[in-house]
Amino acid sequence: MRVLMICPELPTADCPGSMAPTARQIQSLRDLGIDTQIVDMRGMAKLKYLQVIPRIRRLAKHVDLIHAHFGYCGWLARLAPIGAARQPIVMSFMGDDLLGTPYSAAGDLEWFSQWMVSANIRLARSMDRVIVKSREMADVLAPTPCTIIPNGVDVEAFRPMDRTAAKNEVGLALEQKCVLFPGDPENPRKGHHLALESIAVAEQDLGQPIRLLPLWGVDPSRVALTMNACEAMLMTSLIEGSPNVVKEALACNVPIVGVSVGDVREQLTGVAGCSICPRDPIAIGRQLARTLQTPTCEGRQAILKRKLDLESVAHRVVAEYRHALGRQDVQHACTVPTGGTQPLAGTLPQRRTR
Repeated sequence: MRVLMICPELPTADCPGSMAPTARQIQSLRDLGIDTQIVDMRGMAKLKYLQVIPRIRRLAKHVDLIHAHFGYCGWLARLAPIGAARQPIVMSFMGDDLLGTPYSAAGDLEWFSQWMVSANIRLARSMDRVIVKSREMADVLAPTPCTIIPNGVDVEAFRPMDRTAAKNEVGLALEQKCVLFPGDPENPRKGHHLALESIAVAEQDLGQPIRLLPLWGVDPSRVALTMNACEAMLMTSLIEGSPNVVKEALACNVPIVGVSVGDVREQLTGVAGCSICPRDPIAIGRQLARTLQTPTCEGRQAILKRKLDLESVAHRVVAEYRHALGRQDVQHACTVPTGGTQPLAGTLPQRRTR
């Protein structure tokens, strides 16, 4: 099976970005034998979408289907002049392309993102198959049918490590409690202000300082190490689809204190050492203090039990490809690549062969 992937810019050493989970998903599909070509959005911000249209048109003639990741990539897949014979399109919505983008800590949505949400809902109706990351996103699209498939976790790269060794490697003080903040502190969507207020409450309860460590601009190959160097992680975002960082932290057995956003409640429910709190700094801070007193977690077991590893999720994505193509036999759908597949960014953690 030959698939053209259209996606936002994938990570590099110079620009880690936030697309590492998509890059890992593409690699996991290649591991199943899917021959993939990639068009990601590189170049000048205003022109890169127009610049890729000729390449999409050229490559689309030689593939069986197109898989678009994120709303505007779906529009490129739909509107690029790729000839009379239209390949089936599988559309993966990622999060704020259906939920909107906040511009303030209060969660107010940008007007343009509200318009794009409406446009993407219409776009979904024209796709052959639609994948979303959470139940909340599926509800936005209703009654348009879709399949909920969260991104998978590389459980070989994201695994428990000795915290002392991880702290030494990252350069953190051994005696200081460190809490991971998963995202760009300058992005209102991530709820950094709420995280800071919660940390202040936890510091009062514990009677000691706590370092809030942003997971932003970190080389993807060092993300698991950074997670393992922290005693806990805070999830205070206003909008999320299915944040992969939560599943990755669970795979590392890092305790998580979070609010109910995206599918975070679903991921944390029943996991020892993890907690869901109301969006209130006092409630979050006090729970974080309790968590930091005994920072243990059984998240990895939950990830494996729920089959959220890369290979299991890749099989579910291939099933969507089969449906889009009208194929029913996975053995026919997955063929060994015949060459010409470009490498992914070299900064991602490499999976060991089994």
